[in-house]
Amino acid sequence: MKRGVGYLPHAFRVMLEKRVARFGIITLAMLAMIAVFADVLASDLPLACSVHGKVSFAPAITRSLTVADAAEASWAIRPMVAFGPSTIDTHVAAPSRPSLADGHPFGTDQHGRDVFARVAHGTRTTLTFALSSVIAFIVLGSALGAISGFFGGPIDALFSRLVETMTAFPTLVLVLGVQASLDKPSVLTLFFAVCLTRWTEVARLVRAEVMLVGTRDYVVAAKALGASPLRILARHVIPNAWAPIVVSAAFGLGSVILVEASVDFLHASGERSSPSWGETLSEVRNHPDAWWLFLFPAIILFVLVVAQNLVGESLRDALDPRLSRGTRPLPKFAPRELAPPSSLAINSAPRA
Repeated sequence: MKRGVGYLPHAFRVMLEKRVARFGIITLAMLAMIAVFADVLASDLPLACSVHGKVSFAPAITRSLTVADAAEASWAIRPMVAFGPSTIDTHVAAPSRPSLADGHPFGTDQHGRDVFARVAHGTRTTLTFALSSVIAFIVLGSALGAISGFFGGPIDALFSRLVETMTAFPTLVLVLGVQASLDKPSVLTLFFAVCLTRWTEVARLVRAEVMLVGTRDYVVAAKALGASPLRILARHVIPNAWAPIVVSAAFGLGSVILVEASVDFLHASGERSSPSWGETLSEVRNHPDAWWLFLFPAIILFVLVVAQNLVGESLRDALDPRLSRGTRPLPKFAPRELAPPSSLAINSAPRA
């Protein structure tokens, strides 16, 4: 097992040799920075100020001051946009066109809220939801797929029928069905609905990989020596199934982002306090001439999904030597069976 320790790190190094992969990683890193520092980019509170002789640092992040207290500051360092995602500007028409003079570089929505602030804070909302959902359904799918592929028999037959049933319906239809069946849908129920519908792809790939690895000599030897099934799975089988898990996580991120934006666009996610790109896009239906409500959220959504797909495809090619073209081969100590084409040849386009 120790011979394959350098498999994933080397695959990442091979992936970084591609320009498209570096472009995707840099783009994702920039969007992650926007999500982390959204309060620094757009907030109704200053980054630093002095109120009644007391200096406050980073109230925009700590929320240690109220808007009324900040208005009495003798001096203040404001963010790039001095409006929060929920701040309503009553001095401009709603919706208003982009205007630097009014302090709204992306304009305002139908409620008078700054679109730039909602897009920046919506990046945090989208990435947080997508990452948490991907981690959840990757763990669930990997566990169920590993158990099914390792034990086989009736467990595998039941698992196969369940996966076939779940994959017969589009993800968006299932998510909307789950949300519509609830009296009060929320972000939490949307999270569980996404996890409930997205684990099948991961489980199917992990099952195929575990069934392949389970026939290797070291697994047979571990069984002959009396090792418990849990130990064999944890020490010998799962470590050799990382390739499809990593690729599924990379492609699953874009799929979850599209599903979350679609549900918010249809107003099927219930009441939510945090801004989202889909909600801003949906306002175009009431104001078709307000092009800025569509343009800016659509651009950042498109860039995020494209960057994620570039990273996912480059990672898939790096993990499977027979899919790679013009890249440095994997090291000799990396077993080729860790990434068979059958388990990694998944659709690179997110399933909405």
